[in-house]
Order: sequence, then structure tokens, then C-alpha cells
Amino acid sequence: MQEIKQLLKITSQLREKYKCHGKNFTLDGRLVGDIGEVLVAEKYGLKLYSENSKIHDGEEILTGRKVQIKASFKGYSYFPYGERSIPEYFLSVKVEENGDLTELYNGPGRYLYENYIVKRKLKPYRNSYYTLSKGVLKGLNIEVIETEKIQKKIAI
Repeated sequence: MQEIKQLLKITSQLREKYKCHGKNFTLDGRLVGDIGEVLVAEKYGLKLYSENSKIHDGEEILTGRKVQIKASFKGYSYFPYGERSIPEYFLSVKVEENGDLTELYNGPGRYLYENYIVKRKLKPYRNSYYTLSKGVLKGLNIEVIETEKIQKKIAI
């Protein structure tokens, strides 16, 4: 029971620390996503939207490019199903146990959709999303030119 209390205390501390990003850090399955979003926002200079944004989680501060962020501890990502749900930019990361991020895919959502999902005739899970493996994402990420990626913040 002590471990549960520690988790609840930690999520409360995260909520307080990152309240400027509007994340709740609840233990209902959204925790990994919330953690990933704030880590990505800090690393890439993004402004996060409120919890209720449908397609995009935030935007690149310097350019205004809209971004959907997917974070996982397992190394795969869910890509939204449906032509109208394709994000402008898709940024998928694996959160390592030490808190570092490994970039899996960073680029236009349409590029990923057309060059993998459509080409492979991928079937969605219950007309909801596609599951993309780490290997697929990293392979596509190599093909995306640097100017088409969300840029990391320059450390000063």
C-alpha cells in the first residue's frame, strides 16, 4: 500500500510541476502519454494543447507546425485511423528507464501514412488505430529529411 501512496504523491508532484502544460498525470493509462508529452515538449520546444485536443497534442513554438506525440516504454506507437485523423507531424518516442528519449519517428504524418500504411495495406485495430513497431518507425525516420523534422531545442 505504501507504494501506491508514493505513486499518488509523485503524480501530484508532476501535476504541480507541469501545470503550465495542463497535464493531469493520472494513473488511468494516460500517465505514460502525459510523461512523454512533457518530456518531448521540453526537448523539442513545443507548446502543448489542452487535454481535449483531438488530433494534435501541441505545436512547435518556432514554426507553429502541429504535432501529435506518441510515447511508449515498449517501443511501438499507435497511429490514428482515418484520412481526417492524420496529424500534420507525428513524433514517436520510446521513454527509456532512465528518462531519456529515443526518437522513433519524427516527420510528417502524411509521409508515414502514405509510405507505410497505404503501401502495406495495413489493417487498423477496430477502425481506431494502426500499431507500428519500433523497427518500422525507425526505418521511416531515416527517410525523412532534416528540414521536415521537428527540431530539438538548442542547449545553451
